[in-house]
Amino acid sequence: MTSNQFNNMLTNMARCWSDRDYESVASHFSENVFYSDPLNYTIRDRESLLSFFRDDDGKPQSCEFHGYVFDQGRQAGTAEYTYEGTFRYHGTVWIDLREDKIVSWREYQHRSDKDRAAFWNY
Repeated sequence: MTSNQFNNMLTNMARCWSDRDYESVASHFSENVFYSDPLNYTIRDRESLLSFFRDDDGKPQSCEFHGYVFDQGRQAGTAEYTYEGTFRYHGTVWIDLREDKIVSWREYQHRSDKDRAAFWNY
């Protein structure tokens, strides 16, 4: 995957999360993915991940990636995001890829009612 393809993947995932098209989001992950927020959950397969995404309390969803860095040689990237559904989260994610699929997604996030500018005190 190239840096441009990584950006396109994140853009597609954000749009699909916002549209609640969780099947499309899950299609970016490998069958045996490691998806984790170390203090709250760890998911180790795509089917369980899809169930996790679908458990959205019936609320509107939105996702925005604010920037990213991608190392094409290592097939690893990181991005800052804001996700809103049941709660609003501001965080970063560390992503490892293999054969253009996400094999590891490690997110570190904070729950806040503030928008991004207020959260970061811009």
